[in-house]
Amino acid sequence: MKIMFVTSGGGHLAQLLPLQPWWKDHGREWVTFRQSEVETALADEDVTWCFFPTTRHLPNAVRNLFLSWPTLRRFRPDVVVSAGAGVSVPFFIMARLMGIRTVYIECFDRITMPTLSGRICYPLSDAFCIQWEEQREFYPEAINIGQLL
Repeated sequence: MKIMFVTSGGGHLAQLLPLQPWWKDHGREWVTFRQSEVETALADEDVTWCFFPTTRHLPNAVRNLFLSWPTLRRFRPDVVVSAGAGVSVPFFIMARLMGIRTVYIECFDRITMPTLSGRICYPLSDAFCIQWEEQREFYPEAINIGQLL
């Protein structure tokens, strides 16, 4: 299986790293921001650097949408997995158009309010995962996977 992880740095990336027992034996590529802590965490991984910032930044959302097409075509993942944030949206849109499965993991720290990226990616996701049962109020069809951190 080939997995493309699309994520912001910091806590979003930190939620995907503990899943290493699941992803370590699969082909994978990461799409994230070029930041020193991200470069350190993903030093031995294949990474495509996306445009930053993404939080409500329309020009970079468009740039990342244009980045998503060649990146997805080149790697040809079986699934795109994201724990947010803004960079997930253009990649989920393009993955959906290309028939690639998507899995979104809603943030650990957003218990009583949904994230903007989560609200946008919910209808684009083949599987939408929550970490708290309280999040089901916003995502009724979600799968509760429990806390990743």
